[in-house]
Amino acid sequence: MVVKMRIKIDPIDLRLIHELAENSRLSCNELAKKLKISRQRVARKLKKLEQYGVIKKYTIIPNFEKLDYVYASLGITLQPNAPIEEIIERLKKDRDVKVIERGIGSHDIILRVAVPKSLKGMEEKIHEITRTIGYVKDIDKTIITEVSKFEIL
Repeated sequence: MVVKMRIKIDPIDLRLIHELAENSRLSCNELAKKLKISRQRVARKLKKLEQYGVIKKYTIIPNFEKLDYVYASLGITLQPNAPIEEIIERLKKDRDVKVIERGIGSHDIILRVAVPKSLKGMEEKIHEITRTIGYVKDIDKTIITEVSKFEIL
């Protein structure tokens, strides 16, 4: 259960988040040594950060090239009055959509999409996503050839 209140983040919380962003597989013992605090304090801080939704998920960053996948970024501008929440809920059900971000600026929604390595397959996926959304005014497409840096904090 995620608590919907503001949380005070201290410098140790930030260091903890940074360590987990570098390696989400670190144990409480390993984190305690790195942060020079007790394992119990690490466990309490992690529980608090999870409960307040600061830490949403522990995950990996796959190498799409080695998996033989095409990875793309789609910047989508919606028509005025498009039901953005409803659109996002529909997009969440698509297993090929790996990241969904809402934006203010050139694009309303930014997607990261991965499909088995085929430009034709990516083209078909983009058409499918466009049909799923239904309110697309414009879409900018970029095939990502390499993720040179991926850092959260």
